[in-house]
Amino acid sequence: MSFDFLEHCRPGMVLKTRDRREARITAVDAATGLVSGTVPMLGDCAWRADGRYHRAPAGAAGPWDLMPPAAERAANEQQRESLAAALNAEDGNPGCCD
Repeated sequence: MSFDFLEHCRPGMVLKTRDRREARITAVDAATGLVSGTVPMLGDCAWRADGRYHRAPAGAAGPWDLMPPAAERAANEQQRESLAAALNAEDGNPGCCD
């Protein structure tokens, strides 16, 4: 992950973790390289500059890692189409095998 959370994060902003929980940022400390915040049902947490949970075993990726805002938006941007419009389209019935 090449996103720099130390540069992007500000106290008070809310990001998502990999498991889609809200993480409210409380502090950014460039000297230690940690971003601190709180996550519901986890409490106080801290992440490294690349978003990995700082207490992860061997630094492995896991469900409590922070997700960059762009990745969060991309997951929510799904193409939607009306089923009724597709069935009534002039170019044929997409549900028909003929």
